[in-house]
Amino acid sequence: MKLHDVMMAAAVSAAVATPAFAVELEKPAFYGYLSAGALKIEGADAEVDAFEIELGLQGKALLSEGLNLNYKVEVDLADAANNADKDPGPGRGRDGEGDIHVKEAVFWLPTKYGMFVVAPRGTSGQWRDIYDSINHYEYNEPHEALNPDGIFAQPDRTSGTMAYHTPWFMKTKLVAAAITLREYNEQDADGKSVRLVHVNSGLKVAIGTTLIAQEQVPTNDDYLISAAGVSYKKGGLTLGAVWENNQDSPYRLNSGTFTTADFDSYGVSAYYVADSGVGAALGYKEKNHDFDAADESVYTLKVEQRITPQMKVWVETGQYEELPSNYAVGLNVTF
Repeated sequence: MKLHDVMMAAAVSAAVATPAFAVELEKPAFYGYLSAGALKIEGADAEVDAFEIELGLQGKALLSEGLNLNYKVEVDLADAANNADKDPGPGRGRDGEGDIHVKEAVFWLPTKYGMFVVAPRGTSGQWRDIYDSINHYEYNEPHEALNPDGIFAQPDRTSGTMAYHTPWFMKTKLVAAAITLREYNEQDADGKSVRLVHVNSGLKVAIGTTLIAQEQVPTNDDYLISAAGVSYKKGGLTLGAVWENNQDSPYRLNSGTFTTADFDSYGVSAYYVADSGVGAALGYKEKNHDFDAADESVYTLKVEQRITPQMKVWVETGQYEELPSNYAVGLNVTF
């Protein structure tokens, strides 16, 4: 029996173990997030861009009393908007229509035995629980599609993910996940991850590992990513730190061939928002690689003003050691 069959059988068994099994679909909620502004990257012209345009639906199916199958579907339209005035190139849709991306397609079933998750596409749980402690920025977030800086290796999105969350015990839970990427590489699970999360009042601590099978990378070694994150929130102040260790990561040499290398990445950030809605974030990230050419570091600074609960304006800069530095000003709207 394949891995995804085992996961689905376990979820269904947990669901039907409750008597009076029935299904009632609730009306889904529509939501959105828009972020746009002006961007200047050193060495390039200033431009007006949509940083993120996300529209989604979230709802649930009532299986029985106290048992709900939740779902979320979200699309990202930012690339389509930004590329509308560019030559799409061979095989691409006109006016950026080929750049509409599914960002979230997730189902989760909380039960008394724990929570089961199936995500054809979604936010990485490792990313959300570990790295969000320093993700206080708008443009200089390490978003794989927005501004990838290569400092942290853990992607913020995953595809083909199946996960199980244990029930909370002493404010702690364990999460195990399998990721299926390629269909024909003799591996049911191309990636496997496990993490431990502890939340106590304003303190959150998370540690985890992700193992990527050698069949998924251009080397003959499994690739292991280990990370730990801690955050503390009190009032309007949030402090965070992340450490990531990479073992046998693929590294492309000048000859075009690949070898393996190890590297460590670190990040710290402080974010404060006053009652008036004025806020500021200051952070630093660094990568120390076996090959010096891959080293990188960046200082990030953001100042913001919340106008309403659903709207804020901000200015931000990322000062990189190797990559071009950037300056941005923007407006965010949520609904």
